[in-house]
Amino acid sequence: MSDNLTRYRERTYPPPYPDGWYRVAASSEIRPGEVRHVQCLGEQIALFRSRTQGRIAAVEAFCPHQGANLAHGRVEGEWLQCPFHGWQVDGDGRVRDRSDAEDRPVAHRHWEAVDYYGMVMIYRSARGDGEAPCRLPLQPKIDSRQFVCRGRYDAGEHDMHIIEFAENSVDFRHFSQIHAVMRIPWTSIKLPWIRIRHEPSWSLDDTLEHISYFGDEAMLELGGRVYEKTRSRALITFLGPGSIVKFDFHVPKIGEVTMFQTHTPVEPLKQRITFRWFAPRRVPRIFVSYVIGNWISQWRQDVEIWKGKIYRQRPMLAAGDGPVWKMRRWYRQFYPDDRAEELSGENTDAG
Repeated sequence: MSDNLTRYRERTYPPPYPDGWYRVAASSEIRPGEVRHVQCLGEQIALFRSRTQGRIAAVEAFCPHQGANLAHGRVEGEWLQCPFHGWQVDGDGRVRDRSDAEDRPVAHRHWEAVDYYGMVMIYRSARGDGEAPCRLPLQPKIDSRQFVCRGRYDAGEHDMHIIEFAENSVDFRHFSQIHAVMRIPWTSIKLPWIRIRHEPSWSLDDTLEHISYFGDEAMLELGGRVYEKTRSRALITFLGPGSIVKFDFHVPKIGEVTMFQTHTPVEPLKQRITFRWFAPRRVPRIFVSYVIGNWISQWRQDVEIWKGKIYRQRPMLAAGDGPVWKMRRWYRQFYPDDRAEELSGENTDAG
């Protein structure tokens, strides 16, 4: 894709880094005493895990003293030590000169960081440091070991804006255009004579304003006949602006699968996308692979379109398009400083 086209596309979209929780690494990639340099969200981050408590921390990568890269330093107890003059910072942004062990009055820039079911998540806000205003919810079925990790997939980087995933959730009409075709899981190979009938929905959480839900009930259609017994359900929970999304798949009489899909902007129009899924041990591996692989096959069809599209501030909507304006009103909260003028071209809601 040409640089000119990329710049043109970028100008049509809202700001690239809405407030929210973002995956910056796998928890297993950073063991106690290790540090890693991460570039994403328009930031340079030193990600480290303390030696004594095993706490994950994220701080600005460059030392407040004279700007050396802290990711080239080493972890000493709860502190990350600069390789240049030995100054230290901790996960709360405290700064001290090791030679006198005195804390400095100025705090180093940092982000709240947590381990979340095998993923290192940080809270990014346009307003800077501070405690995250919302928490990532606990998952009782995983905490109780009823569900265990059954797989992961790093999909790499894709040329798209993060808002596309939320926009896609209220684009009801594209399901019959793009996702009615059955494909062999994990591939783009179409299966003839078999189609998928979708019944999509979208709603807001009653109490938590940063959460929304996309639901889809799907049935197989063979030769024009819909088979009710094949009905399956998927509930997709947006835990913010689409940076982390939880899928709950349910197929009657077979089993359930929970999956996390994450989008982390490494550039304004480039997302690093990962998948991590959980299911009971008793659920057959082939079923879990089928469920996840079927979603991946369908998701890839969307990605190919997102890579080349622009964002319409005032889309020409038609009946049946879904609650686009309702979703955009909800999405504005993730741009608290400028209220995202790019999202405010509302006229009437066609969905």
